[in-house]
Amino acid sequence: MRKESWLDPVRASLDRRTASVDLFVRDDDAGWENDRLFCLLDVVQSREMPIDLAAIPAALTPPFAADLRRTLAASNGLVSVHQHGLAHANHEPDGRKSEFGPSRSTADQRDDIATGRRILEDMLGAKGNGVFTPPWNRCTAETAAALVDLGFAVLSRDRTAPALGVAALGELTVGLDWTGRRGLALGAIGWGQSIARAVAQASAPVGLMLHHAVMTQADHQLLGELLDLLAAHPAARVRPMLEWRGDA
Repeated sequence: MRKESWLDPVRASLDRRTASVDLFVRDDDAGWENDRLFCLLDVVQSREMPIDLAAIPAALTPPFAADLRRTLAASNGLVSVHQHGLAHANHEPDGRKSEFGPSRSTADQRDDIATGRRILEDMLGAKGNGVFTPPWNRCTAETAAALVDLGFAVLSRDRTAPALGVAALGELTVGLDWTGRRGLALGAIGWGQSIARAVAQASAPVGLMLHHAVMTQADHQLLGELLDLLAAHPAARVRPMLEWRGDA
């Protein structure tokens, strides 16, 4: 008899799908704890799965940028980098943390976004890919206006954030937070059930958010098992974020 797996509910949800489910994997805070980032990339790349890295421009150093450029060049497009704010710094005097929150003007936000984009382009030697993830997954309508003005194509936040409804800006949300309090903190069985519900209910791309800086070897083992299932199951399609922009 086969041993029960934490992934059985996910497999069952995929088996019941009448149409394939679309997914993407986003890892936040590239530029911090970079040794841990490359450990995570080993897990993902060994399975030839795509992953989008949300990089903090002000946190990039020349040695890390050189390592990341080599990784990008060798990944055959499976590793992508996009902008994660400017410095991942809180500017709100009260309430929830935000780098692009209500206390900041459109002009100030635009300046920070433009500065961050220039840093990424200079450090990585390539044009930005048009995706923006705000730190803490929080921003305002002013942020969206600045992004459109600067030519960004996709905004990615948590699924609980109200849609901004800007026609020129696609929105790709993450609904599964691996290290959040509703993520693996539930235990592997509970986490598998959460992923299964997201798969069962999906009518848009399902985003899985990772934070390499706090992921353990046990996290990597479980993530590898999930990616193996997604890679093998005909009802699952995992692609880079920018490829889903027309479906958002």
